Amino acid sequence: MSSEEDNESFDEDSIERDSIRKELSSMSFEDLQKLKEKIGAKVYKEVVFGNSNVENKQKIFKRENKNRPREVSAKKPVRMQLDIAPVKKKEARDPRFDPLCGEFNKKQFSQDYGFLSDVRINDIKAIKTELRQTKDPEKELKLRRLLQRLKDQDRASKKDKTERERKQKEIETVEDEFKQGRQPHFKNKSEMRVESLVKQYEDLKRKGTGRVQRHLKRRQQKIKKKSTRTPAVGID
Repeated sequence: MSSEEDNESFDEDSIERDSIRKELSSMSFEDLQKLKEKIGAKVYKEVVFGNSNVENKQKIFKRENKNRPREVSAKKPVRMQLDIAPVKKKEARDPRFDPLCGEFNKKQFSQDYGFLSDVRINDIKAIKTELRQTKDPEKELKLRRLLQRLKDQDRASKKDKTERERKQKEIETVEDEFKQGRQPHFKNKSEMRVESLVKQYEDLKRKGTGRVQRHLKRRQQKIKKKSTRTPAVGID
């Protein structure tokens, strides 16, 4: 008897729910929202969708084979911060700006690496020999550029060495005059420039008169170009 009564009550509930659904289907969306707010979302879902007694059980993942890795749910949140051993950052050191490496001494540097001048001279000789033997125009152009660059470096190195020797000689002269109790004469920039030009012309004379003529011609052209420049006009 109890089972029959349960079936009858279930049928009555289903009939009543169907009638309610029909009434709800004829209502507007705005009225449905008002009804949902009035009776509550839980009761509204039970009326419309019925009371579900089936509980959502958590899925248990099993391995088909014990040697396979265990399957893990993708919905499980992953910890964002990982425990990683700290790595010590390597700091780059530039010896040019590092006080631990000492101060740059140009004189000492030139003495320690003076052998590079001999290496450069040997390279110039080797390039000249290769330049005479080559017949490829592109290779010849590269060799000429390399030869010119090495010559410029050698010329600058010799000029720097001469300037250092001149300054050292002046320092020694001043020290000797101080030791003798005399007032030393300190040369100004114009005197030093005149001496430099005189020495330059003497070196060119020793190398040949043609070099002096070419140098004077280039200097005259430079002075002429400087004099023909239009002066800047001021705006009142």
